[in-house]
Amino acid sequence: MSRTARALKPLPLLAVGTVLLASACGTGGAASGSSSKNGLPAAVAQSGTLRVGMSPDFPPMEYVDEKTKNVVGVDVELVNALAKQLGVKVQIIQQSFDQLLNSVQTGRVDLVMSGLSDTAERQKTVDFVDYFGSQGRFYTLQSKAAKYTQPSAACGRTLAVSKKTDYYQQAVDFDKKYCSGAGKAAIKMLPTDSGSAARLQLEQGRAELAIQGAENLTYFEKQDPGKYEPVLSPLKSTPFGIVTKKGDSKMSGAVLKAMNALVKNGTYKRILTKNGMKYAIITPALNGRKG
Repeated sequence: MSRTARALKPLPLLAVGTVLLASACGTGGAASGSSSKNGLPAAVAQSGTLRVGMSPDFPPMEYVDEKTKNVVGVDVELVNALAKQLGVKVQIIQQSFDQLLNSVQTGRVDLVMSGLSDTAERQKTVDFVDYFGSQGRFYTLQSKAAKYTQPSAACGRTLAVSKKTDYYQQAVDFDKKYCSGAGKAAIKMLPTDSGSAARLQLEQGRAELAIQGAENLTYFEKQDPGKYEPVLSPLKSTPFGIVTKKGDSKMSGAVLKAMNALVKNGTYKRILTKNGMKYAIITPALNGRKG
């Protein structure tokens, strides 16, 4: 299992396993009306708290701020807005990425929102409310970007990409379409264990291209302006989904309704746009990934 764009070196988790975020209602306010008004499962409505599994090692989607030690990021902003719409508080429960799906399946958390890709395989065991259209991007050092003006420019080049992500297969498909399958030199695939390892190969000159999520590249640009540059066209968009327990129609239905409300009132667009992710705006959908 992996996020589509799981790409950065893991950051240290906080010593405390949970973080309680600001309340969106008064004490006990969710218990009386949320179940009927917002459709939440009774246990969540009565507690007034939405337990959210998150692996905060994936900036800019979710990560631990080095100064404040708080969990921050785009997903944190979105889940706060979602909880406000539902009339409950948010309790972030920090976990390693490989624990997330099991955690929602066993009821340790009510949902997972952690840059996790909706896939047909994962839909067999959990449900997704898709909310973010992640795009894989070829990128290189800015000093070398000018040579990559068309797909064939990647042919014969060494490409570093994490073999744990969907990007690896997308790179293979790209090669078959534009390079090896079109009578040109094949892309030299350099599989790595992570996106950060792929980036290191690029920096050390062992690779000429790499693939990362567009959201990651947005973060890199803020941290190290002018070092990297996206090239070629974006790869096929892959949706991130809010994960709920398989068959829990109350929870998934309430989340989908609340996300649609955030779309309608402009909150959703505002959050993504201000974070430089207007490209990721999609129409929320239940288990929207097909095949």
